Amino acid sequence: MTLPHDLSRRKIGLALGSGGARGWSHLGVLRRLHDLGLRPYCLAGTSIGSIAAALYASGRLDTMEELAARLDWKRVAQLFIEVNFPRSGLLTGRNFMKMLRGVIPAHAISSLRMPYAAVATDIDAGTEVVFTSGSLFTAIRASIGIPGIFTPTRVNGRNLVDGALVNPLPVSVCRALGADFVIAVDINLRLPSEPRPPYRSPALMPSPRIARLAASLARLMPPPPESKAGPAGARPASDTLTIFDILTRAFRLAENQLTLRELERNPPDLLLQPAVGDIMTLDFHRGPEVIADGVRAVDEALPQLTAALSLPPA
Repeated sequence: MTLPHDLSRRKIGLALGSGGARGWSHLGVLRRLHDLGLRPYCLAGTSIGSIAAALYASGRLDTMEELAARLDWKRVAQLFIEVNFPRSGLLTGRNFMKMLRGVIPAHAISSLRMPYAAVATDIDAGTEVVFTSGSLFTAIRASIGIPGIFTPTRVNGRNLVDGALVNPLPVSVCRALGADFVIAVDINLRLPSEPRPPYRSPALMPSPRIARLAASLARLMPPPPESKAGPAGARPASDTLTIFDILTRAFRLAENQLTLRELERNPPDLLLQPAVGDIMTLDFHRGPEVIADGVRAVDEALPQLTAALSLPPA
């Protein structure tokens, strides 16, 4: 089964939701839709969705997919562990943003291949802030700023944090960009039908580009002590919840409720829900399997997508 050949009469928007490491599934969704011939008119993303949208709009899905296969738990720790602990958040996010700058070539939103929006929250006013122009990395950094984990991003006198606090699934933003058919990707609410087996990172030989990027990550921070690390690709075992666990799980509870609210207020034309609800916010070392979940979500919805896109625009 394939999508209709002539999609030029539709302005298809992709709304990519928040969800931390569950956002790897966005890459699988984007890859599968692209392979089926769908070329979106615009993309809107909240939090991790803003990153996935930027990767697609800058033509860097391949690079990020390959990097996903190289991220074990130690390298993920190097992205998030920092020497200083600012008062307004545990992390500045500089390591993570340095990694993104090594992957995404675009610096301005205007240089992307299609209309793009990233959603953040003004923590003082409690309002939505939508970036459609200006610095791409400022927009992303503001959009991913989980309160308590990342320091706020200061933009034009406003303290900006994660967009999931106001709009975790930005269907409304996609429509504002001009989309007449919105495909939303929720990565929070659906759990897999069966428990996942223990994950092991695949042993792959990286390309020279990815090898250089991985080496630069390794230099950002010394690796965690061996005594605290589990098997290759596994999260260190602990019976005690860390402050990261508490903050991210509390944020997840709010994120789920807000996602349900947004689906009621702004229903998309088609909803894709990869079965990744069991993936924790910082489980970035599980990239390959979560990407595969995104591919499966598209294939499951392919009959509905094909039927919907075969209809004339409203």
